[in-house]
Amino acid sequence: MHRNRATPPVRHAASLKIGTRASPLARRQAAMVRDRLAAEGRLAELCEITTTGDRILDKPLANINSQALFTKELDEALLGGAIDLAVHSLKDWPTETPQGLVVGAISAREDPSDAFVGHPEYSGGFADLPEGAALATSSPRRQAQLLAWRPDLRIEPVRGNVGTRLRKLAEGAWTGLVLAAAGLKRLNMEEAITECIPKDIMLPAPGQGALGIVCANRNEPLRSLLQETVHDPRAACAVRAERSFLRALRGGCSVPVGAWGRLREGRLVLDGCIASMDGKRICRGQRTGSAAESQTLGAELAAELLAQGGREILQALRAPGP
Repeated sequence: MHRNRATPPVRHAASLKIGTRASPLARRQAAMVRDRLAAEGRLAELCEITTTGDRILDKPLANINSQALFTKELDEALLGGAIDLAVHSLKDWPTETPQGLVVGAISAREDPSDAFVGHPEYSGGFADLPEGAALATSSPRRQAQLLAWRPDLRIEPVRGNVGTRLRKLAEGAWTGLVLAAAGLKRLNMEEAITECIPKDIMLPAPGQGALGIVCANRNEPLRSLLQETVHDPRAACAVRAERSFLRALRGGCSVPVGAWGRLREGRLVLDGCIASMDGKRICRGQRTGSAAESQTLGAELAAELLAQGGREILQALRAPGP
């Protein structure tokens, strides 16, 4: 886990510097935060930073030994004072926050579902996939749950930003592509979605669809500003439960774990799953409690699924290869 014990300086410039990855989606998400701040009279500018995950595009995510693939370089820029805040997709943000930093706000959440995008020449729906259909995804979590649902499917790796993946789908022989609905919607590409995958088939990544705005822990004025302008308490409650579940499992984006929290009639409902990469073993469960119990709820659900057999699944995943 990336850590840096240096205390970042607090910036006092009138215009805030927002760190972001350079992909169109990352820039769009950072721009959403910039525009929200601007609406409250605080000027901000975007600063592009290339991360390890952006540089390494020839390997599946699960084969890169890091839990901070898309965050480490942004953390370093924050700790060094080069930027004031960083905008992350919360599903990419590690569960252990580097010393000196804090998630200052969690945004209102876009649809956390996973989306099925069919090949332009495929006229069917997700439930109509033919025997042995090829689906492309970069996510171990998606692969595991797809194979748990349909063991006959062929899962093909794909990397790159949203536009690159859609281009590869159109030019290739895959039946379809699976990626986050939130990214397509934020990029105004919702028309590309054939349908969202039902959550009884596929639970999203913890934090999917929400943005985490990270800043220096000691920068109290900026933390207060973010709470007042960007923070969404309902989304934060659900995401805290999901991330508590993931933290208890010691998982990251390379582990096939899904979680979905939501408030229903004032109660917090949390679903979670742990699956083997081949989909042959999957543990699922649900817990319900008060919003104030969000982190406890996540830890309790993790313990329940570990006892169901999830511990053996995760141990097998973490075991060294031959």
